[in-house]
Amino acid sequence: MSAYMVISVTPHDEAKWAEYETKTLEIVTQYGGVPVARDPQPLVWEAETTPAFGVILRFDSKQAAEKFYHSADYAPLKAFRQTFAQASAIVVESP
Repeated sequence: MSAYMVISVTPHDEAKWAEYETKTLEIVTQYGGVPVARDPQPLVWEAETTPAFGVILRFDSKQAAEKFYHSADYAPLKAFRQTFAQASAIVVESP
C-alpha cells in the first residue's frame, strides 16, 4: 500500500531552501521515495498560515516514509531546514 508524505513549508532563505531541496531529494530516492508534486501556490483551507510550497512524496509504505524521516542520512538536513524554514508534514496511506 503506497503512502504519501504531504508537506507544507515556508523557507525564509531561498538559497538555503534550494540547497536543502536538492540534497533532500537525493536521500528521498535512496529510501524509495518519489516526488509526486511541488506547488509554489498551494490552495489552503482551514489552516492558520499559507505555506510557500506544498510538496507530495510517495513511498512504498508508511514504514518506508518513517525510515527516511528518522534516518541518520536525513537528520543533518532536517536540522539544517529547521534553521531557516517552517514546515509540517503528514503521511497518509492510499487504499
